[in-house]
Amino acid sequence: MAYHLTILRSANGLQQAISRDEALAAARQLPGWAITGAAEITFTDGRGSCTLWHGDAELWTRLGEPWVIEPMLELAQALGARVRGDEFETYAGPQETYAHPDDKRLAQLARTDSAQLLAAHLAEQRRIRYAIWGFFAVLGAIGFLVGKWFEGR
Repeated sequence: MAYHLTILRSANGLQQAISRDEALAAARQLPGWAITGAAEITFTDGRGSCTLWHGDAELWTRLGEPWVIEPMLELAQALGARVRGDEFETYAGPQETYAHPDDKRLAQLARTDSAQLLAAHLAEQRRIRYAIWGFFAVLGAIGFLVGKWFEGR
């Protein structure tokens, strides 16, 4: 599964939009960042490159290498924003994360949704397992009856 990083801005539990123009302007001011499309910003240095896409009032990328976090933190700082991972952890540094207060409700909702999906999946697995057991029980009973029929002949 891919791991995504997001640059977003929030306050009092609500996300605040980062406009495309604002993101492009901030990227133009920082070394290593270039505008590569209508809603794409790419960072390139000796370690490689990383492309961010603007959508839903935030910037995001799929994490390819851990070094990508450092330039994202610089861009986030220029935007007055923060870098967040898939598990709602906010990055304070390339190796340091914390739980941001604005994400606690979202993390709880994600855990609840995950538990509900898992419960539904387990119930479905149980139904399939019982159907398979039932099929073989019926097949065994038929085999037994056919065997008894041949014994009687």
